[in-house]
Amino acid sequence: MWSAAYREALSAYGDEVASVISKGDRIESLLTNLQETNEELAGDSLLRRGLRKLQAPLKNFKLALDMASPLASIEPTASTAVGVVTCVTAIAIGICGAEDSLNAQIISMLEHVAIIDDCDTLGQKLDAENGIHKALVPVYKDLLNFYIAALDILTSKAFILALVCDQLNQRLPTIVSDFLKHAALLRDRIGNATLELVTDIKKLLQDNKIQKLLGVDKYKQRSEFHAELRGLRAVNACQWIDEEPKFIKWYNATTSSQLVLFGHMGCGKTVITAHVIEELIRMNGNKLPRPLVCYHYCANDERGKALYIYSSLILQSLDQQEGFKVEFDRWYEKTRKSEIRDPAQSPEDLANFLSTCVESLDRELFVVIDGLDECDSESQRELIALLTRLSDKAHRLKVFFSSRPQEGIENLLQGAAQIRWNPTLERDAVMVEYIVKRSLSEFPPVIQSLVAERLSTLAQGSAIWLRFTIELIQRRQIKAVGPMKKFLADIPSPAALSQLYAKLFAHQTGDDSTNEQLVTSALEILAVAQRPLSILELVWAIALNDPCAEIETLEEIKDWVDEKRALGLLQPFLPQIDLEDVKKRQVTLVHQSLKELILRHAPCNWGHPQTTAEGFDKQRIWPRQPELQASLLHACVKYLLFSEFDQNDLFSEEQDIVQSFDEMPGFATVDDGSDDGGQADPSGAYQGPGNGTEGTEIYYDPAERGFGEFYVYSSCFWPDHFKASAPERLPHTSDIVKLCRAGSKRLQNWTGQNCRPDCTITPKFYNSQPQDPLTNVSLHGPEVALIRLLEDNTIDLRGKEFLFDSVKRSVEQIIWWGDVSRLSILFRHARVGPQIRNIGIFHLLMAEWASSDKKSKPWAGCFDLVFDICDDVLVQEKWGNELLCLAVSYGCLGLNTVNLSELYVALSRSDIVAALY
Repeated sequence: MWSAAYREALSAYGDEVASVISKGDRIESLLTNLQETNEELAGDSLLRRGLRKLQAPLKNFKLALDMASPLASIEPTASTAVGVVTCVTAIAIGICGAEDSLNAQIISMLEHVAIIDDCDTLGQKLDAENGIHKALVPVYKDLLNFYIAALDILTSKAFILALVCDQLNQRLPTIVSDFLKHAALLRDRIGNATLELVTDIKKLLQDNKIQKLLGVDKYKQRSEFHAELRGLRAVNACQWIDEEPKFIKWYNATTSSQLVLFGHMGCGKTVITAHVIEELIRMNGNKLPRPLVCYHYCANDERGKALYIYSSLILQSLDQQEGFKVEFDRWYEKTRKSEIRDPAQSPEDLANFLSTCVESLDRELFVVIDGLDECDSESQRELIALLTRLSDKAHRLKVFFSSRPQEGIENLLQGAAQIRWNPTLERDAVMVEYIVKRSLSEFPPVIQSLVAERLSTLAQGSAIWLRFTIELIQRRQIKAVGPMKKFLADIPSPAALSQLYAKLFAHQTGDDSTNEQLVTSALEILAVAQRPLSILELVWAIALNDPCAEIETLEEIKDWVDEKRALGLLQPFLPQIDLEDVKKRQVTLVHQSLKELILRHAPCNWGHPQTTAEGFDKQRIWPRQPELQASLLHACVKYLLFSEFDQNDLFSEEQDIVQSFDEMPGFATVDDGSDDGGQADPSGAYQGPGNGTEGTEIYYDPAERGFGEFYVYSSCFWPDHFKASAPERLPHTSDIVKLCRAGSKRLQNWTGQNCRPDCTITPKFYNSQPQDPLTNVSLHGPEVALIRLLEDNTIDLRGKEFLFDSVKRSVEQIIWWGDVSRLSILFRHARVGPQIRNIGIFHLLMAEWASSDKKSKPWAGCFDLVFDICDDVLVQEKWGNELLCLAVSYGCLGLNTVNLSELYVALSRSDIVAALY
């Protein structure tokens, strides 16, 4: 909107005037004159005098340039909207230095210049009826008139201050008066547009739509984590990146650019990234138009998934650009109606909306992504591809990544400038001094000095090692010089991080086998958990994994839960947690390095020489992961097989009624203030009434219905562990059949919970397809589990545990949502293959192929099944002609998806003629 209105205003002037404005030769000379000293001003300059006069009146107003160094950021031409605003601002300051009688008008004028930025904040799409553009054009004309008049007066060859002041008093007051009048009209137009926008936003906020769709918890988690990092930051130890030439070049670039910070494990990249974010916010504070700054801290859980990252970035964009909220609502409704899936749960759809937002921005956008290596490989590829693609389309997108050096990431970011962070003794000393003063303030000064001196020489840039060491000193409370010197002499170096973990493990367990078993079980559970656990979820999972516990009912498991003991033993391996809130999903491992160590070696082996930290970044091979996945899977399945869950209903009658109303057109879930559900909780966990944030969503607690504390996690994530488990450690097939028995209350309960991971009455996603053991194993189980189920002759696939059309349902759901390579197992198996080798399945396959992203699945192998397995059926049932017609109608032949020559073999000559004519 800035540029379009400015071009229209400039077009009203003749070529000669426009040329003067565009070239900028005279303005450079004028700006130089304003800054030079003048004998008539007693050695002072007009600009310095003006700045002194305006510093107090304008200290609370946004200006188009920095009052501290006003000429540093001026564009030396008025060829752009930003250029004319900055030039006029600088000239106005100089005029105040020349003529006191104009000060009041100049101050009023500069106060109103900031209204121009509000036009761009609203956006062009919201200007359909309010005429902001038309009101902005005369404002720019007034600025150009001011610019031209001041240029003529102040660049005259005979520069006599008294004469110049007289000319300024004659020409400028009228121009300034016109500007103030037009600016007031523009403010009214913006006020009308803002009122309409606020009305729309209030309507959106009434039903909490955006927060519900994208997850309001993301905003709180990100803000709280960033605030925590600000407290940990030693500014002096981070300022090196502000002076790094590659960082300066990236920030000042006039086009889109990418910068990546590489650093070894635990070196403090996240704190450096937090510093970068703070600096970007500070440096952009006085820019007009103000750039957007969006950031995200990745982690090895849902925060490292593309879906979560896109949602987080979109939420921040909506927060900083109010107009995008209306656009999001329109986009969501339009996309939802045209697709069968929820666009807010689709990374592809969210990426498309984010792209639209970025491409429409008429200002700089800074995107900061920390911990790229914490993301799974697929999310890494998607995120980098999206931001790289946007960098090519958007001219002012600047992206900052931080990551451990990994070959895959470096290959994906070959076009980005790179900073390799190498530690220095100076930075380590600053960092250590800050942390020691902050964390060991109650220790004697002599102890603080000993610790700071020793740790500075050993840190080698490892912030995590430093953190663990300081926490160990806090726990041991060594305040005598002799014992502290002995302790500091034996501290392991950062190259022996695993030995540090081993020492912590040995210290916490005290070489007691039962303690070792508990801590090992807890660490292994957290290493493969799909999300942060609550305190209660963790201790219930530990009890389920206890080999000494004979647990078959909910009442029995309660006797084996000891949360205080567990948390006491685990404390060094966990981040800071709220012990009062036992249901909050907050328990994770303290760092990714600990998770990787667990996935490589059992805790009892951490002290062995081969278990070192040097190999952590060389390759990400986790040999124990399938085994640990299977262990947690067994706990989930064991829990879900409790008899109570096949006898009781998950939802009360009142909650069922609410669900029924929510599913009816025209109704929405509202909070009636009843005791059945608590308030919405930003963390995504059920917190109980009164402990969460206000919202319209109704929450429920399965524990209150007698389903215990591990039901939510087990129901939602046992399929994920099932798919990733070691084949030799899978549960018995009979247990899976019992868990997924068609029509059972057990199946109804856990599937109902599965689509409500945050315990909301309204499902996060809907799954209306009938399910049974075969459909679940086909979709969620490993291939070996599917083969075992098919080959187990003791299981009757036509029995009451299965749907009457189980095989057909399984094939359909695989085609729609699953791994289509599973089709080969079903098609080729003698027990079920004949049931699905028919034209109906081929029809469904082609229809899904035609409506899908052709590269998303290995479709070629699916179509090969038609000829490798079913060619005899085609001839026998005379389906060749019909199949050829279907292939033509869906466009399969034109894309060589179906092998035409093989299809001809399956057809008679007469069938071919009939198909073609």
